[in-house]
Amino acid sequence: MEILAVAVQKGGTGKTTTAAVLAQAAAYRGKPCLAIDLDPQGNLSFALGATAGAGTAGSYDFLEGANFHSVIQHTGSGVDVIPANWNLSTVKSEQGSARRLQKAIKPLKLRYNLIIIDTPPTAGELQYNALQAATGLIIPLQADIYNLQSLYQITDTARQIQQSNPDLTIKGIVLTQYDGRSTISRQMQQTITAQAAGVPYLGFIRAAVAVKEAAALQQSLFKYAPKSKPAQDYLKLYDKLQEG
Repeated sequence: MEILAVAVQKGGTGKTTTAAVLAQAAAYRGKPCLAIDLDPQGNLSFALGATAGAGTAGSYDFLEGANFHSVIQHTGSGVDVIPANWNLSTVKSEQGSARRLQKAIKPLKLRYNLIIIDTPPTAGELQYNALQAATGLIIPLQADIYNLQSLYQITDTARQIQQSNPDLTIKGIVLTQYDGRSTISRQMQQTITAQAAGVPYLGFIRAAVAVKEAAALQQSLFKYAPKSKPAQDYLKLYDKLQEG
């Protein structure tokens, strides 16, 4: 069983989309998958068709010790979801608090083939909890040269976490919103391959409006546009990750 954190310390990189569609890919392949939304914005919860926000039991309660039965929602996307709570932003750092998610997940390890965790786009207690619990880190970067600094930041954070969580592996970088006709996209791909400081390059996800449309309709990309280029790319990425 794999626990994947999708994390980078920058917004607009395709982080939540990558977490959502990888979870949908697991469901498409018939594998039980749980998605945990640790981003207070709750976009992953929405994209997967879960109810999030005030008055809804979710990831904040899970971190605070709530039984998993009370926080997991079964969605039409085929993915089980622990949705975000708006009070996630109030989570504070305390002694040992970065291991709360790691402890909470233990009873779920035999129930799912894959657990995917979406994180806030900034370093902090919620991102640290995700990395302490994870066995793998996926780093999504948009095909934009300004994203390189965020790559170095998240890899530094992950390597610090590895001292206390030796099971954490940096699986690699996924280049999102890729356009092969764009000089910037091609240059970014070459730059990442040359300057990734030992971090594997997992491939690119081609840009298409179908991704946003599927999310807006709360439909799986593999139901809404199964033959689209990003659906093909995400499925290829999922299969690659499953191969190890």
